[in-house]
Amino acid sequence: MAQSATPSALVASIGVEPTQISVSDDLSFLDLAFAEGDAIRLSAKRLRSACKCAHCLRARIEGVFPNKFDSIAIALVAPIGGYAINIAFSDGHARGIYPWAFLLDLNEAGT
Repeated sequence: MAQSATPSALVASIGVEPTQISVSDDLSFLDLAFAEGDAIRLSAKRLRSACKCAHCLRARIEGVFPNKFDSIAIALVAPIGGYAINIAFSDGHARGIYPWAFLLDLNEAGT
């Protein structure tokens, strides 16, 4: 039987990949630029607070996740396929995967 050319509902939309990813000189912001001319800037504090790795989710459930990350810095940014980045922070945390759509959502949510 021939398969339909229609994509499955299970196939995730990858989203728009940034054309440039950089970290501010003081390591406190992640900057993303897109082909359409749009750009977003997210603070290291916001990114670290929003981490959704299993370790951070468990810490939230147990009530031990820090309320704030005042002196946090971005230590390293590494690509994950063509859909996300991994961010390492100055507190040693480097488990989070940040897909493009999640970063755009963080930007739209503000704070």
